[in-house]
Amino acid sequence: MTEIFLVRHPESALNADRSVVGGRSNETPITRRGEEQARRFAKAFSTLYPSPDAFYSSPAVRTKALLDIYNETLDQQNGYFIDLDLQEMSQGYSEGIRRSALYTPEVLALIDEQLHDFALPGGESLNDAANRIAAWAERAEKRNPNGVVLAATHGQSIRAYVGRLLNWSHFETTIDPAHRTDNVSLTHITLNNGVATVNFWGKDIIEPVEITKTALY
Repeated sequence: MTEIFLVRHPESALNADRSVVGGRSNETPITRRGEEQARRFAKAFSTLYPSPDAFYSSPAVRTKALLDIYNETLDQQNGYFIDLDLQEMSQGYSEGIRRSALYTPEVLALIDEQLHDFALPGGESLNDAANRIAAWAERAEKRNPNGVVLAATHGQSIRAYVGRLLNWSHFETTIDPAHRTDNVSLTHITLNNGVATVNFWGKDIIEPVEITKTALY
């Protein structure tokens, strides 16, 4: 059995400004709050859970920053693999567009019709994102049999994968407040011969970080 811990990246500049569509936006940096979240995550994870045998990250600046700060905080030098399948769900040509301009009644009607198969032009659907994370998880199990894996990834991709495993509705997978995956929240999945089991998802293991708005960056 392989243990996989999926951690969502720390707060990024786009998390602090929810008016535009983020999607992958791999160049987006983390905020000062995000830096503190990453430090607290490192301390909490190292106290509560087994030491990972392998580390993975998406190519995004915000996920790599989490593992870099993890190493710095714990005075460790863990290398990590960059895997494209751990990226956030792509929103295609819509990344950077204001949400108010994108989600017209026509687009919302298409979402209601296509649900998990809906994708913006040039982007991915929830099913596409779930397929990617599932493929990565199967590779991680094969490479780390009976090991512990920590992977820095993204909220919507985590929810797409977990939602598939737990048979969540489109609403539950996307905007249901009860199914949130906050920054640096933790999801624990075990794989046994390719069979994945969700032990918990979206678990907050640190206290909220209070930083004034003017000090976010």
